[in-house]
Amino acid sequence: MLGRRPEPHQLSQEELASFVVAARAVNEAATGGALEVILDQAIRLLRADEGSVLLFDPDRRVLRVRASRGIVEEVAARVEVVPSQGIAGFVAATGQPLLLASDADVARYADVRESRGLRAAVSVPLRARGRTEGVLNINVRTSRPERPALGERDLALASLFAEHAAAAVLNAHLVSQTRQRRDDLWRLFEASYALLASVDVEQVTGHILDAVEELVGAEAGFVCVLGEEGNGPEVAVYRGLTRGRVIAVVRRPTFSQLLRVTGVRVWDAPGSEPALAPLAAGHPAGTAVVVAPLTADDHEARGLLVALRHDGAPGDPELRLLGAYLNHASLALSKALLFRTVRAKEDELASLAHAVPDPIIVADARGRFLTFNPAAAERFGLNPQFEAGAPITGKLRSTQLEELLLSEHGGRAEVTLFTPSPRTYRARVDLVRPEHGLPGARILVLEDVTAEKEMSQLKSDFLAVVGHELRTPLTLIKGYAATLNRRGAELDEGKRQRAVDQLHTHAVRLERLIEDLLLVARIERGRPTLTLEVHDLTALVQRIVVDAQQEHPDRTIVFRCEAARCDMPLDTVKVEQVLHHLIDNALKFSEPPDPVEVEVVVGAAEACVAVHDHGAGVFSGDLPKLFDRFLQVDGSTTRRHGGTGVGLYICKTLVEAHGGTVSVRSALGKGSTFTFTLPRPASVQPEPAPSEPSGQVAPSSQA
Repeated sequence: MLGRRPEPHQLSQEELASFVVAARAVNEAATGGALEVILDQAIRLLRADEGSVLLFDPDRRVLRVRASRGIVEEVAARVEVVPSQGIAGFVAATGQPLLLASDADVARYADVRESRGLRAAVSVPLRARGRTEGVLNINVRTSRPERPALGERDLALASLFAEHAAAAVLNAHLVSQTRQRRDDLWRLFEASYALLASVDVEQVTGHILDAVEELVGAEAGFVCVLGEEGNGPEVAVYRGLTRGRVIAVVRRPTFSQLLRVTGVRVWDAPGSEPALAPLAAGHPAGTAVVVAPLTADDHEARGLLVALRHDGAPGDPELRLLGAYLNHASLALSKALLFRTVRAKEDELASLAHAVPDPIIVADARGRFLTFNPAAAERFGLNPQFEAGAPITGKLRSTQLEELLLSEHGGRAEVTLFTPSPRTYRARVDLVRPEHGLPGARILVLEDVTAEKEMSQLKSDFLAVVGHELRTPLTLIKGYAATLNRRGAELDEGKRQRAVDQLHTHAVRLERLIEDLLLVARIERGRPTLTLEVHDLTALVQRIVVDAQQEHPDRTIVFRCEAARCDMPLDTVKVEQVLHHLIDNALKFSEPPDPVEVEVVVGAAEACVAVHDHGAGVFSGDLPKLFDRFLQVDGSTTRRHGGTGVGLYICKTLVEAHGGTVSVRSALGKGSTFTFTLPRPASVQPEPAPSEPSGQVAPSSQA
């Protein structure tokens, strides 16, 4: 029976000194050797021969010697005491101390006496946190008969040393736990820190597998991420497994059950879960599988981790550490998936923007460039390498445009930009809806309406010109008709004939004007239809020259052609219209006595007709637009020469309908030459040209 525990004032100076040494050893338990110090003090104070401290192994199945004095080290290293067997086993199992004060007491443990030669012994449990952690043994051998038997006070003193030893064990355990916790936290920090700088899905999932290998010792595994709605799982990264086995897992019908797992789940073998059965082959017995969904804040699974550990399931501390890490990993994966979505939307917008010829700029909520297409870069002088992420203010050369782009509600406006060349744009700013992945972003689209504005102005000018051109012949027709109506009988035959001739002339002029307008309308609706027949181009041109000479007897029109005939498929009506316009223009923009020259050059593949005048010529800047519809070099209603501005446009369209081309050469003060070519297909076998009426101007002669 345990004697009454001595109070401090009942201890001798020697006993107090021993307990002070033991207490210091307890406080320094983290440095090691505390049990040896306590055991030395106990053996010395109790004047014993030997002693030992036995502690339970981690699975608490046997007691092993952790400190000993007076016992051969080889013997102590082999000692394994099963609870309830022997002195130490009895004390460990019952938690009660034993005092073997005489041979009679020791006789109950004959095996111990025979093997160890003990005369007396004290065995005390090491109690910490409510359970027995080990046993303190103090022994007196039979070889020392002069040693007094151990008594109750010895047992009480041994119990005090046992308390110190238990405290040392507890301190060492706490220190070990603290160090382990510190190491785990550092590993967790390092693993989590690697995730901070990663926004790529492949990088994040690769870091996750690295961390699982480090934290729980996994030898193989994979991470899959869930695609957008309607798409199956995507294998992001895998190690120690064939891709075929990983694909077999994610394609199994039971795979979705793994996504519903809560927390970290461990299976003792891959084959114990049907969804993981494809992983069973190729791994040693005892392989455990760790499965954990990677879940975001909304509790929606973003991915799945599957890891294999060959030496059995991880312990609870490892699983807790892994669970803490996976919380960080889930957030990192959600961030990477969001970043991928945003980047995909940005790339989609950039692709669309680059495919559009109009300038397009995408800005973020802070008023910085997200992207812009090549048209915008050229228009505003932006460099994609330097402007990405830069503030927009001051870069668009228009305060109105910048204010529109940076406004909270978007809008529309018409702006004119003067550099590098003046252009008018219809600007539209739309806000990107949040569900498209770019909250707060704005898209600026500039539609170039310069040509539209110019065309609108041309149409306005054309309407004014047409009004003027229609009014002039109508006024004359009306005047002559009124004269004939009121005074026709009073006029002599000559005046009456001149009035009738003027009526006819202006009626023809009005008819041509209306025909031109109707032809332009037909051209706008589609390519003009042709009625092709084989005709002699030379004779046709010569006849038109003769008609023009008769209409303008005060002008000189020269016709030249080296070829006697040029048979080719033509729509004679359309070619006549072209010739009439070109000759009328040449007569209109030149003055007598300067002649107008018409020349036909016949080649093997094409025939060329050129009309040359010696007038004022055309400014070189107006030449590229000369064949545009409604164009008037002088568009005012007070201009010197009449016309609607559609003649050359009609010429170009009709010639191109034949498969030919129209061109012009002009120099100020030297005149202009308008030329059109018509193809001569080699496969066409022209019929003999019909006989021409008499009275034509002969080739190379003046009409």
